[in-house]
Amino acid sequence: MPQDQQKMQQYQQIQKQMQQIQEYVEQVDQSIEKVQESSEAVKDLADIEEGKEILAPIGAGTYALAEIKETTKVVTNIGGETFEKRETEEATDILTMQKEELKATKEELQTQLQELQEEMQGLQQQLQQQAMEEKEE
Repeated sequence: MPQDQQKMQQYQQIQKQMQQIQEYVEQVDQSIEKVQESSEAVKDLADIEEGKEILAPIGAGTYALAEIKETTKVVTNIGGETFEKRETEEATDILTMQKEELKATKEELQTQLQELQEEMQGLQQQLQQQAMEEKEE
């Protein structure tokens, strides 16, 4: 296989990797947004009176009427189908840690994207150089 063809395949492979990483960055961004919304909702509980009726999301844009029974505790998923009642402050701290972990993941992904971009530019320059050399021959 000619070297330029091999480099072109490598270039295309890097493009695919970059696209996959970019999609993952978008998913991480969405997760950060959801965690932020959850954190704000937990904090807003302090301003809601017990016994007040609210719309509770149950998925796919569907809501149920629900009555607030307790404003100092929330139920959190601790893995799988296991749930635990926590003080709102503890839940907020956990959400903050999750958000920080997601931000760190995003930074790592962006570093990987930058490295791949640089590798791709190097390949592009090599391909252009080879094309110019072939023209001169």
